[in-house]
Amino acid sequence: MFKKIAIAIATLALVAYCVVSYNLAKSIVMPKTLTLDEERKWIEEHNLLGNFDTYEKKDYKINAYKGYTINAQIVKSKDNSNNKYVIISHGFRSNRNGSIKYIDTYQKLGYNVIIYDVRGHGLNEKTAVSLGNIESEDLYMIIQDTYKRFGENIHLGLHGESMGSSISLSVLSKKPKLDFVVADCGFSNLYNLIYGAYKENNIGFLIYGVSAATKLGYHIDMKKTSPIDALSQNNIPICFIHGENDTFIKPKHSELMFENNKSMDELHIVPKAEHASSISVLGTDKYSEIISEFFKSIQKS
Repeated sequence: MFKKIAIAIATLALVAYCVVSYNLAKSIVMPKTLTLDEERKWIEEHNLLGNFDTYEKKDYKINAYKGYTINAQIVKSKDNSNNKYVIISHGFRSNRNGSIKYIDTYQKLGYNVIIYDVRGHGLNEKTAVSLGNIESEDLYMIIQDTYKRFGENIHLGLHGESMGSSISLSVLSKKPKLDFVVADCGFSNLYNLIYGAYKENNIGFLIYGVSAATKLGYHIDMKKTSPIDALSQNNIPICFIHGENDTFIKPKHSELMFENNKSMDELHIVPKAEHASSISVLGTDKYSEIISEFFKSIQKS
């Protein structure tokens, strides 16, 4: 009798473990995302809209990895003769409107700004996401599309926030033609990030089930989303920015990538800033100054 009870309890525990693991995996790779209107409202409520509505814009679509369609928008520089471009990749569950807060920064520096909905987000078709690995394939094709649309001799860089930082750094393994990357509050490896969060909440044992569920259910290996691995032979200058009080993705992630990157780089830890809030804490002018000084350093090197 006791043996049967023990087997029943063990079976229930295993079923519960599998169910919880699957649901956690689903929340990672099939997240409930914000609409463009919801993200726009958040930007407005936090006074991050800036001069966005005054800029000339154009929506367009890009044929990305394996035929997946990406919705994009170019925010044109007021200097129409300018040949400087930056592609901004937004964070998890957000969309291209989440990148609005950075547009004034690059407009001040004379850049045309390309914002887009990352795979599975915004106006794009719903699909599983890897938070960097598969999306870097899309970004590589967005980079190629940018050169085709605007000229092979343009000055082109990337800017990424959180998941967008992961995407912007992961694409470097493909050796794209780029002039710089700004990586704001990014993580070094998705598996390690998730495991660390679970461990802090005393549920570290769930990582094995969640990892298995993402692989078996969605064909996504969290360990392969590893921006730090893309830096081993990188030669593109990188500016790392991270909030000192970021508890979601801790500053140690940017510090570790800064230490392992092989190219010219800088690391800025912003006092009092939480996750993805460095620009809010610093203000657009000081944030622009960090990037402007970084560009000057690149020119000197």
